[in-house]
Amino acid sequence: MALFEEQSIQQPVPPMKEEKKLSQESPFFLDEKEMETRKRSFLRPLATLKEKRVKAQKEKPPRIKKLITEIIPIADYTESGLFQLKGEGYFDIWQFQSKDIYAMNGEETSFHIYSHASSFQSYQEAFKIVSLNLPVSTEQQQRYLEKKLARCQNPLFERFLQQKLKELQFLEWGRTNREYFLFIYGNTELMVKERRENLIRSFQRTTPLIEVSDKKKIELIYKLYNQNAKLGNKQ
Repeated sequence: MALFEEQSIQQPVPPMKEEKKLSQESPFFLDEKEMETRKRSFLRPLATLKEKRVKAQKEKPPRIKKLITEIIPIADYTESGLFQLKGEGYFDIWQFQSKDIYAMNGEETSFHIYSHASSFQSYQEAFKIVSLNLPVSTEQQQRYLEKKLARCQNPLFERFLQQKLKELQFLEWGRTNREYFLFIYGNTELMVKERRENLIRSFQRTTPLIEVSDKKKIELIYKLYNQNAKLGNKQ
């Protein structure tokens, strides 16, 4: 016989969690504010796309410049032989009379180099040096031979002159020289002329400046703005 009555031990039952509200569990039951927020986030890309389309329709395409005069900064060529810029100012082009320093001795080479450097240091205004490979100019020699051919009555000598004329024409077609040009700038024509005189005096001892003809100035500008163009008889 048992001294004590056996009793079944009952384990404690964990408390049941409260059921969540349907408005929090299901996305189909949302508050008005939350619905408005989701609606705006969904429709925002469409509105942005519409704004971009409207903005693209309002913006005009860029105007394409059709004339070279609208692109280059040069406005005119004055009677005094200067180029007038569009904004403000003028410039002129002169040429350096180059020398072969390899044909000189050491003292002459050093003198020319240091004198040239001293001239650059003493001049503080704006200028530019441009070097270009230009065709060899034999125009004067060809004119002389053409005059000789017009007066020649000896057939042997005429054949000789024609051969020399062909050689000069070939040199002008197939050979180029490295030439150096000086661009002088100023706000007015008078200022350009004064600076030009100062530079002529500065470089007189080493590399004198040579005046460039109007035709050659135009060819230089044409060459600078048309890098693939060929001057002379190579066109």
